[in-house]
Amino acid sequence: MVDAQTDLLSDPHPCRHIVYPYDDEEKAINAVALFAGSGLSKGESVVLIMADSRCEPIKERLAQAGFNLSAWLGSGKLECLSAENIFEKFMPGGALDERLIKDALGGVITRAKACSLTGKVRVFGEMVSLLLAQNHVSAAEQLEELWNQVIATHSISLFCTYRLLGTGFKTLPESLALMHSHTLPDCGPCY
Repeated sequence: MVDAQTDLLSDPHPCRHIVYPYDDEEKAINAVALFAGSGLSKGESVVLIMADSRCEPIKERLAQAGFNLSAWLGSGKLECLSAENIFEKFMPGGALDERLIKDALGGVITRAKACSLTGKVRVFGEMVSLLLAQNHVSAAEQLEELWNQVIATHSISLFCTYRLLGTGFKTLPESLALMHSHTLPDCGPCY
């Protein structure tokens, strides 16, 4: 099972929407590093929309895997964005601004595609995890639906993680799980 999960993260078909609900931070960081590192190794562009607390550990894991992050960031093939900062822009008054989200994400993806050697883009996002952690399930559902529209429009692969530990959720709510094409139940060592 772990091999199939590793394959899914290392070589996702365009338009895949993969979710990994987790309670082991180390496994989640490994999974993101595998997803991102595999894409960069194949000439794809990678966009990482990370919680501020996970940015450095994920970047550190990529550096440990041999990626020169300064070079990748400078080339435009890797972009790291703060999920918290995006929320400040996308949720004026606490409600998601759908048009703003689609326009902003579309712009980021268009820039990434222009830098990609293959024309492919992988996106990792955990904005939805931040919403679930605040028990905003309906807002997370709305954002996942917007992501599905972005995936269809731009033919990207999207990998989402949901942190369960400390949220009051033992599993990902079914309404959220059903919005994904693939669910990783356990990533094993992943990397």
